[in-house]
Amino acid sequence: MYLILVASLNENMKLARRIEKSLETMGVKSQIINLVDLNITLYDSSKETNDGIPSKILELSNTMKNSSGYIVVAPEYNYSIPPVLTNVIAWISRSNENFRELFTLKCVQLATHSGITGTDVCNAMRLQFSKLGAVVAPREILTTAQNKIEEGSLQRILTQFLSISQKPL
Repeated sequence: MYLILVASLNENMKLARRIEKSLETMGVKSQIINLVDLNITLYDSSKETNDGIPSKILELSNTMKNSSGYIVVAPEYNYSIPPVLTNVIAWISRSNENFRELFTLKCVQLATHSGITGTDVCNAMRLQFSKLGAVVAPREILTTAQNKIEEGSLQRILTQFLSISQKPL
């Protein structure tokens, strides 16, 4: 099972559904998790001390642990990562002592629907996920209002991602 982690409600959610459908036609199971819908409070160490780790973060961490890899679909916010994604990663990093097992050698496919080119958010996500120990697929899924991705290209990128994620590292 692959997780499609979405950090947006609109065009990026549409892209996530398209990716999910493409995976389905390839016989690959996936699950979309919209990080916005989790409605996680902004990380703060005093909130963690007073209230503990949110149950939705603990559930997400468990789901991530049992997944084969991630497809992260996120819009570009001021040339970088959207706050909701950064916040969820901050909480996950506090979810248990071995949080790195959720990232170390897990394969990550980056995707975005952006108002510009999407390369900045993908570069920022590539850096962050690489630093967390993930293996980030070499090609991104980039779409804009003017540049849609063709189904054949999407299938080739997903096939490459699946190939990388299924090889022993």
